[in-house]
Amino acid sequence: MPFFSSASILHVCFLVFSVLCLSLGYLSEVGASLVDEKLKLGIVPPTGVVELAAPTFYYDRIDRAKARTKERIQSRYPNIGRRFHRIGLPEKTGSFQLFVKGYQDAAHWLRTWVNQPETAPPPVTQREFQFLFEKLVALDYIIRNTDRGSDNWLIKYILADVIDRAPVHNNDIPCDPANAKPQVPGDEKLIDLVDSEMIPDAPLGSLHIDDPAPAEVEWADVSIPTVDVAAIDNGLAFPFKHPDEWRAYPFGWALLPQARIPFSDDIVDLLLPKLDDTKWVRELCEDLRRVFKNDKGFDKKIFEKQMSVMRGQIFNLREALMKKKSPYQLIQMPPQLMVEVKQKKKKSRRSRNAEYEEAPNYDSDASAVHSASGNVEPEQPGPSTSTAGPSTSSEAGASSIGSKSWQETYEQKVQTKLPFFRWW
Repeated sequence: MPFFSSASILHVCFLVFSVLCLSLGYLSEVGASLVDEKLKLGIVPPTGVVELAAPTFYYDRIDRAKARTKERIQSRYPNIGRRFHRIGLPEKTGSFQLFVKGYQDAAHWLRTWVNQPETAPPPVTQREFQFLFEKLVALDYIIRNTDRGSDNWLIKYILADVIDRAPVHNNDIPCDPANAKPQVPGDEKLIDLVDSEMIPDAPLGSLHIDDPAPAEVEWADVSIPTVDVAAIDNGLAFPFKHPDEWRAYPFGWALLPQARIPFSDDIVDLLLPKLDDTKWVRELCEDLRRVFKNDKGFDKKIFEKQMSVMRGQIFNLREALMKKKSPYQLIQMPPQLMVEVKQKKKKSRRSRNAEYEEAPNYDSDASAVHSASGNVEPEQPGPSTSTAGPSTSSEAGASSIGSKSWQETYEQKVQTKLPFFRWW
């Protein structure tokens, strides 16, 4: 049996705590809802920051004793009770998420579709589920959700509803006595199984309403099964660094068969125009800054590290969408950090004159300017091929509206230190 010293165990616990517990969970929930709204995904229930007080919340004995004392003083001495700033338990700040109905754990339906193939979705519903699954992949990858298993994303699956009806004749159609018009029962979202291809012997012109249909295709209408996805439990998202020490924090959906299918054109058309626009990425970071500022211990440096991780994830997802990779290939891409390049302040005329008088050597000045412009060899060249590739149409049009390319706005850094445990 391997032996672990107490120092090593404390070191591992500190690493896990530093990676996961730095950003408050309720702010990560709100941030995930914000990213979902900005990307137009519609899979995260609306979430906001609220302040609530309830006796079922956790309060220490001092807070509960204060609340009881204030209530007694107000009941006995109302004049003194008016001077209190607040009566009752103090409010707690947290996230408030809309409850979704009719959903079950994804593990339930994924297991049911494998064990009971007759309940599996038809091809039309499978394509819809694949599109929703790709939305979930994009959300989790951007926010780097470290706690996404099959038990904390939900699926709402409504099975096909078969409605058998007797043949409808002209004489049996009910009429409205006021308008004297026949009223045919509504056929919204219904598929008529009686088709000309199912009766090859009878030509189209020989079919009449009064003719009896075959027994196996008696008038039956079947509704299409519908599916929907909800992403909950996003409290461990937005880490300030990529996993590189103990655990890899893998995505739970990476081993599903849907993860081996390349990204569809629908998800590319939905996400790529936004992810390719650095102006949109900057606006997303500013919106997240307003969310995370609700924390009393908000740290600008830590937040900038969180945004560098998120921008690196966006950059990898952008490249995967451009090359039509699969979600499984996406998670195999090296983790990156995209650090924002700060604009240098312009020097005053007096400082420029002083520099010119002190350094009259023009060759040395030219070399200094060349090195300051950023044309130096990077320490760790990135594996991305899109950095040197041709610019897309969105990048070409971005210059006209003042938006810069990714290479001009951010500095790319690739992480080479991998986690100790990996399973992909």
